[in-house]
Amino acid sequence: MHSFLKFLFLIIFSSSLAQNNEQKVDTIGVDILGASYTMYNNVLFKKGNYETSFYENISLGKVYSVDIINSQEVVLFYRDFNMVIVLDNRLNLIQSIRFQNSLLFAKKGIANTLWIFNLDKNKLELYNYKSKKTTFSSQIITDFEPIEMESGFNFVKLIGKKKTLIFNQYLNLEETIIHQKND
Repeated sequence: MHSFLKFLFLIIFSSSLAQNNEQKVDTIGVDILGASYTMYNNVLFKKGNYETSFYENISLGKVYSVDIINSQEVVLFYRDFNMVIVLDNRLNLIQSIRFQNSLLFAKKGIANTLWIFNLDKNKLELYNYKSKKTTFSSQIITDFEPIEMESGFNFVKLIGKKKTLIFNQYLNLEETIIHQKND
């Protein structure tokens, strides 16, 4: 009986240790070529049909967002450092861009560009990271607090608690969608 209690204690203790050591794996998504992207312990992993690649930069801290809309240029945004990292299809560094202004969001645009929300200016900008210049800029956005940004190559959506603002590729406001209250 005494050995049975020891065995039972050992099983319970080891299972509680196993539960405490579990780490959360964040699924980013699947690109158009079928490769899956995940984030584990702040390391980005890409698993394709024949190989697995990874990217890690511990000096920049926590990755705030990953954009895989273009699998040839994966964009990582480190909000704490206002830093954007652009990676190739094997997760090798193409370019790192440190912005002087505070950014709230950064997403991949078309042809060497990034959609960014400049928190200091309260504007959306289309930034060309090859020429290091802002190509287009929206009007100042007032009375709006964005909580999320979605993008494609030709549009940007700023999503807030009460409304969503949709901009075209020239950062002209195309549509405002008022969110319905759930009472």
